[in-house]
Amino acid sequence: MVRSNCLIPLVLAVACRATVTPYPLAVQVDRGLVATIERVRGAHGVPGMGAAILRGDHVAIAVTGKRRVDQPEPLQTGDAFHLGSDTKAMTASVVARLVDRHVLRWNLTLAEALPALADKIDPAFRSVTLEMLMRHTAGLSAGGAFTPEFTAGFDESWPVEHQRAWMTERFLTRAPPITPGTKFSYSNYGYLVLGHVLEHATHKPWEQLVREEVFDMLGMTGCGFGPTASAEHPDGNWAHDVKDGAYVPIGDDNPQFMGPAATVYCPLAAWARFAAAHAGVIARGWISPTAMEHLHTGVTLPGEPIKDIGLGWGVSRTKPTRLTHGGSNGWNDARIVVIPSLQAAVLVTVNAGDQRARDAGDELTNTLVERLLASRSAAIALRMRRP
Repeated sequence: MVRSNCLIPLVLAVACRATVTPYPLAVQVDRGLVATIERVRGAHGVPGMGAAILRGDHVAIAVTGKRRVDQPEPLQTGDAFHLGSDTKAMTASVVARLVDRHVLRWNLTLAEALPALADKIDPAFRSVTLEMLMRHTAGLSAGGAFTPEFTAGFDESWPVEHQRAWMTERFLTRAPPITPGTKFSYSNYGYLVLGHVLEHATHKPWEQLVREEVFDMLGMTGCGFGPTASAEHPDGNWAHDVKDGAYVPIGDDNPQFMGPAATVYCPLAAWARFAAAHAGVIARGWISPTAMEHLHTGVTLPGEPIKDIGLGWGVSRTKPTRLTHGGSNGWNDARIVVIPSLQAAVLVTVNAGDQRARDAGDELTNTLVERLLASRSAAIALRMRRP
């Protein structure tokens, strides 16, 4: 259900937001899923794993392993997991909400979005659009930008919005390493720039926008930004680094200014609500059907041979179509697969981010997606056999 609190045309005010009544999801711990996760976790030797399977308005959830490898406390189903780059789909969803309210356009150029920078922006970046940033075709590099020369003069004590503004100017006033619009090049920096555009358009920090436009709208409780546990807040699910071949707990995360690309954490049940919204199960008025379709439409791009690229999502070339993303901050691993045509999704998390964790995430994700598709096929076959 959607309720409008707007007294003036949407085009006139960012504050004019439709409110969504969260739709309930039935969440329960699945003992069979516990066994499946534990088999995969044990085979790869990772500290802890979790998973959720969405089928319509039901969510099966389970976790196994430890919160931190050097202590006995087991993971709890309500513990938050770091989502890494799966944050990007949330940032793209904020853009869609603002497009629906005519605050932004998909084809808004950086020169239009940041008029104070228009004369400083390298000519190659001036016609880059928000859509190009979200599809990773803006020409920004994949990594390695934060050299001493690049960051000279930067101060992490600045308010985070100022940090993003500074970084955006630094990126856009230099010639792009790749000609914009010519190929796919996955770039966290593009979402950093996008976050600054959002902040400039709304005069709100990106973190506040995500809380208001995503977490609050969808009833996603327990979500936040940064590490899931640290020395200051030790009672939670710890990330894990690898030293001398062994896992060690760590309370680090990406720099805060990289939030629009990769700093969200959520409990599995809350993240499942985000998946359910994109699967068409809950909050159908949260994003308009037209904008949601645009987010989910994949484009075949040079530089990406395996999948098509949506806005904040990878889009499979399989039938049924799957929306996918994998995320890591280096010390955690998270996977999401949403199948809108089945109103279904699979979420997988690991509280480590090394190759073992990635392999475990791959194996569990593939296992659960195949199981989901097989159960759906079996259900369809059963209905067809009935007189």
